[in-house]
Amino acid sequence: MPMQDIPDITHLNRLNDVFFKALLGSEERKTLTLNFINAILNREGSNAFTSITFSDKEIVPPRIDGKLSFLDVLVKMDDGTRVHVEVQVLMDEYMVNRSLYYWGRIYSRELEKGDLYGDLRPVITINLLDFNRFPQYDTYVNTYHITNDDTHDILTNHLEMHFIELKKIHISDIKKLKRSERWIAYFSPNFTDQERRALAMSDTAIREAMDYEKQFATNNELKSAYWEHERTMRDIASALYSREKAGQERGERIGQERGERIGQERGERIGQERGEKTGRQALSALLQKLLQEGRTEDINRVLQDNEYQEKLLQEYHLK
Repeated sequence: MPMQDIPDITHLNRLNDVFFKALLGSEERKTLTLNFINAILNREGSNAFTSITFSDKEIVPPRIDGKLSFLDVLVKMDDGTRVHVEVQVLMDEYMVNRSLYYWGRIYSRELEKGDLYGDLRPVITINLLDFNRFPQYDTYVNTYHITNDDTHDILTNHLEMHFIELKKIHISDIKKLKRSERWIAYFSPNFTDQERRALAMSDTAIREAMDYEKQFATNNELKSAYWEHERTMRDIASALYSREKAGQERGERIGQERGERIGQERGERIGQERGEKTGRQALSALLQKLLQEGRTEDINRVLQDNEYQEKLLQEYHLK
């Protein structure tokens, strides 16, 4: 869009892909990224990371046709540990699978450069989720390792995965938040800007992040990309909602029409529900992949053209 037509950002979405990468994926703000990682991982004193280097975010093509995926933020710490930070705003039932896949690609990439097994270093993933992936838990931070089933001893520190459900955090007294909680509150939609400003008064990193928000809001190029991403995400969310609603209405209509055929209706309903759920999962997975690859035009076409949607579902082996 023309620069003069770019609207101001009055209510910043801090999980917007463009803003998030500009804030924590920039060499200019690497000290902020370091602070965020140490805080989330609860590393302090001699256990804290002291420096980071931004890594190439391009990973090995996940598809036969060679299309590339790009990670949100990938850094190498001073001890060789790699930390991958990812934001997920759309509900994805395969989120854990995808996170494991990315972990595996990052972990094995060093060997592809000729290193020995002993040279492999830990890979830590931090997933910020704008939905509740683990509704069975009250905790909003869930961390996973490889452990012994009986003794629960950790086999290795080379795999460490953090899933942070931003919508679960609710704190009555914001002044009592720990350092990790302050960062989670900063990104969580449950907190107001007034509360964030209160955090910034006692946390220099949060204050730096909020100062950068003003700088970001005056950069026309970044603002244009920000609004483009917002529009794309709204289109995706709307398409998924419409498909789910249409499926529900179709199921109700079929149920009414076949109300007397109890046994057959139940079987048909179960089969239909499973088919519709699979279809929603496939479309969601396709849109996620296109978004990661920056194929915005294809996303718009997929949402409007069912034949093209079917073609890409086949191309990505999702159907």
